[in-house]
Amino acid sequence: MESPMQSRGRHIAMAAALAVGIALLVPRPAWASIGDDINSWMCGVLRDTCNWIFGAQAKVLASIGVDGVLSKPFEGMLGTVGEVTFFDMARGVWGTAVLPIGCGVLSMVFTVQLIHLSQRMDGNASMPAVREVVFLLVFFAVCLFLVQNSFELMRAVYEVFRLAITRTTSAFGSGGSMDLSAVSIVTEDDDVAALLAMVVVALVSWLVVVVAYVVALVVTWARAIQLYVMAALSPIPLSLLGLEETREMGVGYIRQFASVCLAGLIITVLLIAFPVVIGGLNAASAGTGTPIDSLVGGLSYALQYLAMCVLLVLSLAKSGAWARDVLGG
Repeated sequence: MESPMQSRGRHIAMAAALAVGIALLVPRPAWASIGDDINSWMCGVLRDTCNWIFGAQAKVLASIGVDGVLSKPFEGMLGTVGEVTFFDMARGVWGTAVLPIGCGVLSMVFTVQLIHLSQRMDGNASMPAVREVVFLLVFFAVCLFLVQNSFELMRAVYEVFRLAITRTTSAFGSGGSMDLSAVSIVTEDDDVAALLAMVVVALVSWLVVVVAYVVALVVTWARAIQLYVMAALSPIPLSLLGLEETREMGVGYIRQFASVCLAGLIITVLLIAFPVVIGGLNAASAGTGTPIDSLVGGLSYALQYLAMCVLLVLSLAKSGAWARDVLGG
């Protein structure tokens, strides 16, 4: 018969064995799996944030294109407020103030031409003088037609370039469709450090895109105002076409007006081409075969995107100069 001490020891041993068995049967917490899930969730949030920022930037830039100032008719470039528009003001100034001045300048030009012709007349060359007078009258009639219809002629020139803008946007879209999955601006690797750095760069690029948006609006609005002012003042430079000494001034005015119209087409092409150029960006690689490659690749995409945004701002600002270069101005 066992003693109480032996019975107590046997019970303790059985309890210890039971505790060890229970401990072996109970599954251990998957701490590594929980950490991976948290890391994946954070990376997903950061990646979605970057994608949203980049997508919003493309939509902001697209709003300037086909549905903006660039493609509107001449009489509605700056919209309407009440019953009087900028177009009405420009046409009113043209008809009431500038057109009489242009006709007066044309009359003075015609008088100067007659004086020049009279100085060349010779008593033995009456027939050539009559012929030159007839040519002068015909030329005066053509110039008078140009002056009296100068506003509508400038409007027709604008509509030609607007047709080119609408056809361009019909063929290639407005520039707002950017497939982020195809562009791969944001890395697909679950690297929190790379994605955090990319969020910072995306926010900086967002600021640059806002600047590009403001610059584009300023350029397009300034272009519309310049076209209205130039159309309102058109009788004066067109009346100078009748005099050989001042003809270059009239030709220069026509070239300048056409270059301002052409600048709208250049701006449209820039906005449409922006997502296309973004799609051709290539990520750099450190070539280490370590997670640093993901950081370098993601940041290289974002920094190239930032550089393209800066380039877009500079291109929009230089669109007018490019248009003048095309027309030799």
